[in-house]
Amino acid sequence: MKEGYYDKTFNIVLLGVDIFIICISFFLGLYLRFDFFISISIEFWFFLLLCVVLWAIISLYSKIYQMSRLRSLRKAIPNLITTIILHLLLISLSFVSLNVQEDYTFPRLFLLYFYSILFSLTFLIRITYYFIIKGYYKHEVNGKNIKKVVILGTGGKAVALYKGFLDTISQGSSFRVLGFFDDKNNGSIPDSLIIGKIENIKPFCLREKVNEIYYTKSLADADRITDLTKFADENFIYLRFVPDFSGLQKSKVDIFFLNSVPIIEYTQAPLGGFLNQRIKRIFDIVFSFGVIIFVYPFVFPIIALIVKLESKGPVLFKQDRPGKGNELFKCYKFRTMRQNDNTERQATKDDPRITRFGKFLRKTSLDEFPQFINVLQGRMSVVGPRPNLISQLEFYSKEIEKYRFRHFITPGITGWAQVNGYRGETEQLDLMKKRVELDAWYIENWSLSLDIKIIFLTNKVFINSI
Repeated sequence: MKEGYYDKTFNIVLLGVDIFIICISFFLGLYLRFDFFISISIEFWFFLLLCVVLWAIISLYSKIYQMSRLRSLRKAIPNLITTIILHLLLISLSFVSLNVQEDYTFPRLFLLYFYSILFSLTFLIRITYYFIIKGYYKHEVNGKNIKKVVILGTGGKAVALYKGFLDTISQGSSFRVLGFFDDKNNGSIPDSLIIGKIENIKPFCLREKVNEIYYTKSLADADRITDLTKFADENFIYLRFVPDFSGLQKSKVDIFFLNSVPIIEYTQAPLGGFLNQRIKRIFDIVFSFGVIIFVYPFVFPIIALIVKLESKGPVLFKQDRPGKGNELFKCYKFRTMRQNDNTERQATKDDPRITRFGKFLRKTSLDEFPQFINVLQGRMSVVGPRPNLISQLEFYSKEIEKYRFRHFITPGITGWAQVNGYRGETEQLDLMKKRVELDAWYIENWSLSLDIKIIFLTNKVFINSI
């Protein structure tokens, strides 16, 4: 239902695909019109550059990358045709106005080949994307990925919202409205759809594993909203408000529309979107494979040998850590301590359990190197909040309000908090609060470019630590 999850990353990816198609169309046009092996003149290179620049301007202005349009062929194809015609007109006007060659006529047959191939390939990409998305939502509806929704309130906004959901469900969306919660039925909601009073919503959501809560009552009840937002954060439920706006106590929220009904999203998480999840996962796999193929053969055996020679015990240390949604997974590290029975106690600066080589591994974060295996398993990401100890989860969840929010996404080998100086030992509560604050900021502001930036900053931190 929500169109707002796509962001600049989506535009850049699809724009990159279209630019690649422009280049393919350019060379195929040359091959069909001339000889593929002729030297390309400066005029043709100028033409290609101009095509790319104008396409970027026109396509972004005409919003042909909006998911709402791409998910409907009736909107996507006419919009694509309009964009290509406008592109052709501007190319023609550019050559006339710039007077690129006074005595040279740009080959018309080449233009015919170029734009025919360009339209065919971009059309094929849109068709492919449409069926992929259609298949995905069909899989969601028929599989285990149905999004369970409850609505808090029974007033006019709740009725309009429910009708909006019925429209999207009839179009094949994966939402299922389980029912309504209110102390009194204030609208035209059938009694059969009223699940219970407001106080019953929490146990119901936990029992039925509800994915999203829509709050349609007055936002003036700050205590109720605070309680509900905390409940949503701690139990990985997306909370969305259908305003009136009074009483909302968060500076950064996302607003989108279901038909004409405005919805405020309290839970900011770009990685809740299907496309962003796939982009991040593909990046994780490619990056991790690169590290394992090109770096592991040189670094892994040396570290493993020194660890083994310095003290008795296995090379790798495996420990249960809470991951996404607090699900436990085996986190791999190079062993940096002598074998002991107190692995749930966080290491301190002068911890006697740490070996001499272990101190170096911890200082440089090379002890985290085996976690690229966790990334390939899908248990971790290259970038994300660091997975802390189970004992830390239990303690800090009571002391820090948004601590459990860190587990909204997959944990990472490195993260925004780490490159900002909050890594390693966190004896003081204020230090952990700052780390949680930075992790929450990362979750709410994720982008692929941010991940790449964090990786570069991590390398800088590593070089400075040696």
